[in-house]
Amino acid sequence: MIVILFNLVSEYDRKLINKIFSKTNIKMYNISYNIVKNKFDAEEAVAQTFLKIIDNIEKISALPCPEIEPYCVVILKNETMNIIRKSKKTLYVEDTDYFNRNDNDYNLEEEFLKTVNKEKLLSCINRLSDEEKNLIHLRFFHEMRFKEISELFDITEEAAKKRSQRILKKLRVYYEEGDKSVPNS
Repeated sequence: MIVILFNLVSEYDRKLINKIFSKTNIKMYNISYNIVKNKFDAEEAVAQTFLKIIDNIEKISALPCPEIEPYCVVILKNETMNIIRKSKKTLYVEDTDYFNRNDNDYNLEEEFLKTVNKEKLLSCINRLSDEEKNLIHLRFFHEMRFKEISELFDITEEAAKKRSQRILKKLRVYYEEGDKSVPNS
């Protein structure tokens, strides 16, 4: 299928796809593997990502060069999450390096993360919107700085910090609510 799609694109687009593949293939695999902890699912996510890249190469080629890789990483993250959803796997926070950040500037975040019940926190995270989950994922799983996140979301660095603060505040509220907010069946 990739060969068929690959033959439908122009020579310029083919070169761009090859450049993206050679530059990011291993990095994408590692990112996906760190999420799913399964080599087959990670490979599947990377393959699906490159199918999406081929399908959307016109849009990607219109992006400024520094934005291409982060854009592709977001596609990868979405494809990885789709694989998790499809296989109905549960991503346990204990299986990730979620809490092993060494960012001394945000001790409040660290303190909060160290004291929470991880399963309860994961259920709270699942209540967030997809954009909020993406920001949390980029900030804590990929240990991205606010500057990098701001570039991905096309917002200012200050806006990225503020969104992060709001999301963490929302998570604290969800966490403190516990099961009170869940309607009885």
